[in-house]
Amino acid sequence: MRTLSGVVAIAALLLAAVVARAESLMQFTVVNIEYEGSKIWTPATLVVEKGDKVKLTLINNVKSEPSQHGFAIAAYNIAELVARGEPKTVEFTADKAGIFPINCQLHPTHVGGQLVVLR
Repeated sequence: MRTLSGVVAIAALLLAAVVARAESLMQFTVVNIEYEGSKIWTPATLVVEKGDKVKLTLINNVKSEPSQHGFAIAAYNIAELVARGEPKTVEFTADKAGIFPINCQLHPTHVGGQLVVLR
C-alpha cells in the first residue's frame, strides 16, 4: 500500500510538472539594429519548446532609412511591419517543432534569424 501511495504521489508530481511546462509563457524583446551596414534582428535565435505560448516585443532601432522593417516567421503566419519608435507585440503558440527562419519580408538582403521549437 505504501509503495502504491508513493507511485501515485510521484505520478501526480510529474503530471503537474508537465502541465506547468505546457502553460509556460516565453517572452522575448527582439530589437532591429544596424551593425556595420547590416540590419539585424537580435537576438537572432529564439528557442522555445513545443506548446509554449510566445510573446515577442519587436522594436525597430535602425536609425537609417527606411524607417520601417519587417519581421516574419512564415511557418507561423507572422508578418509584421515595425516602424522606428513604434514597438509591436506578437503572440502565438509554438505548436510545431522544428527550425523556422525569421526574416524581413520587405528587405530580403537583411540578416535573418531562426525560431527553434524543441519537442
